Amino acid sequence: MSDLFVDIQLPTGESYKQPIGLFINNEFVEGHSDELISTINPTNGELITKVHSANEQDIDIAVKSARETYENVWSKTSGSAKGELLYKLAQLIEEEKEILAKIDTLDAGKPYHSNSLGDLEQIIELTKFFAGYADKINGKYIPISDDKFVYEIKEPYGVVGQIVPWNYPLAMASWKIQSAIAAGNTVVIKSAENTPLSLLYFGQLVKKAGFPPGVINIVSGLGPIAGSAIAKHEDIDKVAFTGSTNVGKIIQKLATSNLKAVTLECGGKSPSVVFNDANLKEAVKWSSLGIYYNTGQNCTANSRILVEEDVYDEFLVKFKQYVLENWITGDPFDSKTTVGPLISKVQLDRVLEYVKIGEDEEHLEKLELGDKAIYSKHNGWFLNPTVFLDVPVDSRLFQEEIFGPVVTITKFKGYKDALSKANNTQYGLGSAVFTKDIKKAHKFGKGLKAGTVWINSSNDEDIRASFGGYKMSGIGRELGESGVDVYTQIKAIHVNLADDD
Repeated sequence: MSDLFVDIQLPTGESYKQPIGLFINNEFVEGHSDELISTINPTNGELITKVHSANEQDIDIAVKSARETYENVWSKTSGSAKGELLYKLAQLIEEEKEILAKIDTLDAGKPYHSNSLGDLEQIIELTKFFAGYADKINGKYIPISDDKFVYEIKEPYGVVGQIVPWNYPLAMASWKIQSAIAAGNTVVIKSAENTPLSLLYFGQLVKKAGFPPGVINIVSGLGPIAGSAIAKHEDIDKVAFTGSTNVGKIIQKLATSNLKAVTLECGGKSPSVVFNDANLKEAVKWSSLGIYYNTGQNCTANSRILVEEDVYDEFLVKFKQYVLENWITGDPFDSKTTVGPLISKVQLDRVLEYVKIGEDEEHLEKLELGDKAIYSKHNGWFLNPTVFLDVPVDSRLFQEEIFGPVVTITKFKGYKDALSKANNTQYGLGSAVFTKDIKKAHKFGKGLKAGTVWINSSNDEDIRASFGGYKMSGIGRELGESGVDVYTQIKAIHVNLADDD
């Protein structure tokens, strides 16, 4: 058992014991593969540790554990008892929030003070929310006649497979786990190979909270192996995935093996639309947060800023000043840092390819926001906030998800032009609009083809409201009431009370 935990030294001077095994049936176990996954500190490019990597046999073992527990234990556990366990879990997360936040900062490069701690606050809140929801999953009565009626009940799917991304390692996992088990399912969840550590640590809290073995199973593993095994497993009833659109398509295709239900939260290319009557100070603040928060590694990042032409120049002056003063690249454990490293060299190189595309397009101007594009104080994968100006709608910078601290700013002429440009992508996850005209704001918001619209803010989030995308940004919704409903299926029961005579 000792070789399934390692001592890890944090940059803050603290050390802690990190689980590195697979968490199956409430125990950390070795994987059946000889492969180990290296997890790298993106701040300095150094190895943090290696974790066990699940193969198809491990996924099968985890699914069998989840199935047995669902059939014999969890499906017979009352909603109130599920809620009590979730509330206990929320208390344990709150007790451990600082170490969990530091693990995410170490493993993912998320600025500790401005990002990771906030993630943990949301995780605590949503865990309490779903704890309270677990005994409130109600059905519906439908009268037909004096002698007949129908009632509908919501039932869990059973065993749910979940696959989560690296940009919010524990937060995205919590969106899925807590809602699925509140709805009455058991889960097998795979972390992203880049960021397995906080979710494995979380496994200890699951056991400590008193969840029956097999309710929550956590595996680390590679997408083409472990992820594919989850998506196509014949005894998984539903799969939920957050990640890129391309991988989402693969997940959906694999899930057809048994026509399992699918929830997908995929890519985005969210616009931030600034009308000439907007409060420019607020528009600048929120638009910069929408792109540079989490180093631009957000599916909802408003990576396209559209500004009405007669306030375009003024907006640029204010935007540059605000970014230079507030979006500071550096060590993610430094309290002044608001922009950390990108997750990997692969991701940095990918983002730099887009920067080169912008630099090679001669008609584009790059707004200078510092002496160097690449922040080089550390040896990690840093990129300073980057802006390209007056980008046309047919540019790859305008159309494709970059997933880094790179934003395009484009002029528009009036309402129709703004709406046309805002909707001119294959994605539809989030959209922001800035105007003092409330009628225009609501009308424009209705016209936006996106699952979330922000009026005079950007990337606002509340666990009580649904979240999901239109078009190529995904299928289904998470959080709020939708976060439970998406993990239930409806059964209609018809009752005939008429006498035979």
